This record gives sequence, structure tokens and C-alpha cells, in this order.
Amino acid sequence: MEHFDFQWHITDRCQGRCRHCYQSAFDGSAEQPVDALKEIAFHIISYLKVPVSIHLTGGEPLLYKDLFDLMAFLSSFSNLDELHLITSSFGMDSSTVEELKKIAKLKTVKISLESHLPVVNDSIRGDGHFRMAVDNMITLVDAGIPVVMMATLGKYNYQCVEEICAFASQLGVSGVMFERYVPLGRGKKLRDEVLNQWQWMEVLRAVCRVGDLGVEADCLLAYQAFWIDMPQRLTCSINGALCNLGSSSMALMPDGTVFPCRRLPVPVGRLPKSGMERILETLSQYSPEILRKKMKTVKCGSCPIEGCSGCRALSLAMGNGMYGDDPLCVGVPQGGV
Repeated sequence: MEHFDFQWHITDRCQGRCRHCYQSAFDGSAEQPVDALKEIAFHIISYLKVPVSIHLTGGEPLLYKDLFDLMAFLSSFSNLDELHLITSSFGMDSSTVEELKKIAKLKTVKISLESHLPVVNDSIRGDGHFRMAVDNMITLVDAGIPVVMMATLGKYNYQCVEEICAFASQLGVSGVMFERYVPLGRGKKLRDEVLNQWQWMEVLRAVCRVGDLGVEADCLLAYQAFWIDMPQRLTCSINGALCNLGSSSMALMPDGTVFPCRRLPVPVGRLPKSGMERILETLSQYSPEILRKKMKTVKCGSCPIEGCSGCRALSLAMGNGMYGDDPLCVGVPQGGV
């Protein structure tokens, strides 16, 4: 392991009730006091002898009253490589911005926005969210804090990848992240909005155009998410994200429960009780290489793309089981990619 990256959901509380949300509960029953979170953080980071990246989120992390105390504590570790905050920006004000500016290792603030069109975004995230999120992004950018816009792609917005990127560039944010919608929790009711194979291929073609990659969309089949990097509004670059299941990543829930991925809610232990050694051993069993050996499916089980096992979360959520085919994969053309 050369690097460890995890998403830490420090609270379930959230003012929003986004239609595609993967949560089912929105209260503070699983929330822990900051001293308990610091103990967990120490247990994780001090055990790992490699650079660590942490993405703090929720729920809405800005509702956690000791958020900045926790962020300052995390920044004190020498092997903390990057600290990110994922938020809808509900509750953000001038004091929030000032506190964020004090966090030494804060790399980005990632703010959710589903479209460049208010009507589309607010149909998913609630009335008024678009204006609030855009205003907060502008405020953060003006304060010198790097901002990344995050969009979850479904049938409601998949045709707007290029427009979303252009809008983000106008705002002066550092980049855009595109992820695929997986129907979990509250979001199960929006199941019909999950992309199909051909719509996902349209997304891949749009990513190729945005980055002027000069390749066919088939070359991006292994990637399940994309970071469009737009430094100082100059020519963007494309960073594709492969499935990160395995011993170098995890999702940590408010009560300390660990999942291989937030969208793959299969408990593998609970911190600090389980211990990082046991957690890492269990997480390693979810690596694409090991998962592939358990697949008997037509596409994912025989895919020639090295390191790809499809999206296990989407397969499970759509009723194909843990080891079924990724519903969004069209399969590899003759001759591979």
C-alpha cells in the first residue's frame, strides 16, 4: 500500500432531503462526540505509515458542531496528505469561510450541484439549493479556497456534462467531479433515473470532448467517475477514477462502522474496536482481482480490462448481486480496449 484514502461520514444529520440520497436516516443517533472521533482518527492515521487522504462528509458535515476542531486535529498528523470537505454548503456563512482558511491541510471544498440549470438541480436537491450553492462557491473562490463542483449523474442530467463543465469554469472553481447515481436509501425511489448502458456511453463521449482526448469512448470503459481539473480556467485535464475497493480505501460511518465503499454498505468491522489490522485484511478481500475470481457473469467475469471488476455497488443495488454484471458496462468490443 502506497497511499490510503477514505471518506468519513461524521454525521447523518442533514437539512436537505435530496431525492437521490443514499441515506435512510437523517438524525444524530449515530453521531459521536469529537473526542471519540479523534480517538478513531489517531487509531487510523498513526497505524498507517503511508500518506493518508480524508474526505469529511455527512449527512451535512457543517452541522457537526466540532467540525473545525476535528479538522485542525487531523491536520496535525505528519502523514495526513490531503483533507477534503464534501458539503451541500447548507449553513455556510462568513465565519465558516474564515475557519476553513485556518485549516492547514485543507485541499478542497467539494460542493454538490447537479446541473448548470437551477430547475434541474433544485428538482433533485430542493428549492433554492442552486442559488445557495453557487453563491457559496463564489464566496469560497474569492477567499482563495479551492472548490470542486460535484455532480451525480442520472437520467436527469447526463446530457449536460459539457454545459456543467463550462458553467464551473465560469465560476472559477478548480474542477468538476462526475459520479454515477446508485439507488440506495432514500434514493431507491428514484431508481428509474439510473443511467442505462448507452446513456453512460454518451457521458464517456462527452468526457472525451471536454478533455479533447482524441480517443474513442471505449477507452474509458474501466473508469467509474471522473475529475475534470480546471486550474486557473486554463485547458482542463481529465482524471479517471477506477474502482477503489480494496485495502487502500474505505468508507467510515458516524458510529465507526466501516464499509468497503459508501455505496457498498457491507460492514467489514467497526473502529476502533475491530482494529485497523483486521479492517485492512477484510478490505483486501474486496479488491477487483479477488472479486473477479468470484464472478461467473458474462461481461464482468470475463472482462479483459486489467484491474476492472465493474461497479459492485451498482450491481448489488440493481438486483444483480455482489458478483453480477455492472448494469452500465456495454462490454468490451472485439479486440479489447
